[in-house]
Order: sequence, then structure tokens, then C-alpha cells
Amino acid sequence: MPTPFTHLRIAQELLVDELLPAHYRGLLGRQIPAFQLGGIVADARVASGLGREVTHFYAYGRPINEHPWRLMLRHHPELNEARDESHLAFLAGYVAHLAADEAWALKMARPQFWEREWLGVERREKFLALHLILTVMDERDQKILAHWQAESLERSEPKAWLPFMTDEVLRGWRDLVARQIVPGGESETLAIFGRRLNRDPAEIRAVLDDPALMDHHLWRHVPRSSLSLVERQTYAFTREQLAVYLMEYMPAFVTL
Repeated sequence: MPTPFTHLRIAQELLVDELLPAHYRGLLGRQIPAFQLGGIVADARVASGLGREVTHFYAYGRPINEHPWRLMLRHHPELNEARDESHLAFLAGYVAHLAADEAWALKMARPQFWEREWLGVERREKFLALHLILTVMDERDQKILAHWQAESLERSEPKAWLPFMTDEVLRGWRDLVARQIVPGGESETLAIFGRRLNRDPAEIRAVLDDPALMDHHLWRHVPRSSLSLVERQTYAFTREQLAVYLMEYMPAFVTL
């Protein structure tokens, strides 16, 4: 659910997180482009026309009874054995993406937006509010992405790493994100959200730029403190699941 900029920011923090064992950080550090690409391509479903259950392994309105990344490996057993170190780092990025989305769904999107009644607020307006909070995170995170992110992401080169999305789709999503985060790049988030919401991006921009409108549409329902708490929980859960994946699936060819 969070945007690619937020997933890249999470990946950026994981690369230097000393709570991850050093040999895990070593692997990811050696294969940063693959790790970055894995961290964003689940959302390439937007371009590929695939359903959320195909790329994220859960669906809106259905319980999440098993970690989506484990469902991915169960549905696609060929992914249980990475072919080389870059493939392993890519899959680690994908696991991190699915873990972050799982936590966001269970701790924010479902309890705050879909399962809780907002007195006098229609579902369409709640959908707008959800995208407002995602944009707040997106615009903050784009500003704090390290200068190397764009060039590094551009160097990622998939090699039939997924059975359910082609390399062409992965490259297309890579290029879409990379061109937005190069120095001087222009974010396309509001254009994408505008199409999803069937609203003029300028209308969304006007709300984002007006504190009173933001309070009316979002913050009176979901306080900033709730966002901060959920983001901390999401990051911690993502780190935990990434470590579990690497502990279980880091094969013998990785130099420790």
C-alpha cells in the first residue's frame, strides 16, 4: 500500500540497520540494485494488469491468515531456491515489501479506514483520506532518499526472477520509479492517485497544501501520532520478517 518512495526509504534504512545481523547487511550491501528492485516491483501490478492477490498474496476484504511472503513461496516453490546472490537479494526486497504492506494493512488501512466508521463520512472520502496519508509519507520520503538511489536502481537487471511477472514489466516499473527520483526528477504520485481516485490531481494538491482541509479530511480521523506509531511498527515488522527470510533461505553460496 505505501508508495515506491516509501519502500525505497525503508530499504535505505535496512541497509544500515545494526539490528540486522552483519552478514545479512553484507549480502544486501553487495546487491543493492537487486534489493531495491525487489522492494518496489510488487506494485508493478498497476502496469501489468495483475490482481493484488497475484503480486501481494492477499486481497482487500479477506483475512490475512498467513504472511503473504510465505504464501508467495508456497504458491511458487521455485522461489525457495534463489539462483544466485542477486536473485536472493531481489527476493529479500520483495519479502520486505510484502511485510511492510502486511503491517500497513493490519495496523492502519483496515482498522483505521475500512473497519472503523467515520461519522458522516462516505467511503469515497475515506478513500481520498487514505491516499492523502500515503502522499504525506511519499513526499517526505522522496526528499530523504539518498543521492545514490536513482543510479543504483537503474543498474538493476532482472533475469527471470519472478514466475508471475516478466522482466519487461519489471524493467518498466524500474524505469518509471528511477526517472522520478533522479536529481530534478518529477514525482508522478499525484497523477497516479488522481486516476485511481477519479479526481483532478490539482484538487488533491489543494487539500495537501491547506492545513485546515487536511485536518478536515484526514487528521481529525487519524491523528499524526497514530501515523508515527504505525510507521515504527511497520518498519520493525519489516526488519523482523526480512531477518526470518534470510535466516531460512540464505543458501550456502553466500559468502559469510
